[in-house]
Parts: sequence; C-alpha cells; structure tokens
Amino acid sequence: MRLRERREISGEMGMSSMTDIIFILLIFFMMVSTLVNPSALNLSLPGNSKTSRKPVNTQRMDDIGISSSGNFIYNGTTTPIDKIRLTLERNRARNAEYKVTVSPDGKAPVEKVVQVLDMTQALSINSILQAE
Repeated sequence: MRLRERREISGEMGMSSMTDIIFILLIFFMMVSTLVNPSALNLSLPGNSKTSRKPVNTQRMDDIGISSSGNFIYNGTTTPIDKIRLTLERNRARNAEYKVTVSPDGKAPVEKVVQVLDMTQALSINSILQAE
C-alpha cells in the first residue's frame, strides 16, 4: 500500500495563542496605568453638603485678574507675577483663612491661569476661579 503525500497547504492559523498574548498585554497596561500619577491641579469643586457653611466674606478677598494679553491684574492694578506672589505670601502670613478670586478674561491664556492657580495652591491659599 502506497501512502499519498499531502500537497494542500492549510490556510488556517491557531488563534488561541494570540488571545493569550492580548489578554496579558491588557493586564499589563491596566497595571501600568494605575501607577501613572497625573500632574493635575487639586481643585475643590462645589457640591452638595448637608453641613452649614459660613457665607464668604468678600472684604477679605483679593482679586487676581488675567487680561487677554496675559497681563496680571491685582486688585485693579497691572502687577508682575513676582510682586503678586510676595503680596500673597504676606497676606497669608497675617490671615490663615485668606482667600483670593482668580478672574481671567475669556480669551486669557490658559497657561497664565494655571500659573496663578499653581501659585495659590503652593502657598496654601484658597482660590475661587470666576470663569466667564
């Protein structure tokens, strides 16, 4: 009896090993993504609170404005950011509950707004962002 040779080539491919690899990659990326810590601002967002809060006293609050050209305006006067930082440090040393409002123009550069919010966070000053 003579054996025949198979001359047909099979076009099928086993997919079980491919699904194993995809599963392992999925687990790997899920683990790595939990280790990544985004460098974002820690913002206090308004929400429902059952506790009563004291009304905000606007007499103790200074205003930091940002114009559309990127200039900083402290209480109505154009001021460099370094001078604003020194003033905020002085006011924070005098008053532990010191707060400021940050009111950028609608077309103000986002980098300038983030710069002011970073500065107030570094100084542990509560800042209220007044967006238009």
